[in-house]
Amino acid sequence: MPKEKKLYRDTLERIRKRADELYPQKLLYTQKEASLIMGVCSRSIARKGLNTFITAEQLARAFA
Repeated sequence: MPKEKKLYRDTLERIRKRADELYPQKLLYTQKEASLIMGVCSRSIARKGLNTFITAEQLARAFA
């Protein structure tokens, strides 16, 4: 079983807070929405292998 990255929990907490501010009723995000949450361009999200229906956990795993 792989260990989670050192900064995963902190990153997840920050992403959830930001996502709740921008999209309070959503749990799944498009690439464009995820890029706004992360503050990067949507190509950066795609390069991390995230396509459609992106969760906060996937974002944290990719960017931690």
